[in-house]
Amino acid sequence: MSFQQRKLWEAIKRTPDEWTLKGYGPCWVVALIGETVIYYNHFEHGFNRSPWSQFGVVDLYQSLQSGLDEAVQMQLDILNTGYHVGPWTSGPIAGEYPGS
Repeated sequence: MSFQQRKLWEAIKRTPDEWTLKGYGPCWVVALIGETVIYYNHFEHGFNRSPWSQFGVVDLYQSLQSGLDEAVQMQLDILNTGYHVGPWTSGPIAGEYPGS
């Protein structure tokens, strides 16, 4: 992570906590800032951001396969610009996946 990403990460990180991803089952939330969480999506094998309206429930499934540093950078960009410009999806990552 860059210095700026690391500063934000230190402020928003939390001990990984299992939350429910609406319609998909459990996931691990690793950061919380306001009404946004950063969670690990084990279906896509990457980190995503989502709004939440009830503690313990991730409201929005996203199919990004971001690294943690990229998810933190997206949040940093929102803080710096005041709005979210994307991306909202990512291309597939080649590999072996359970159930495929």
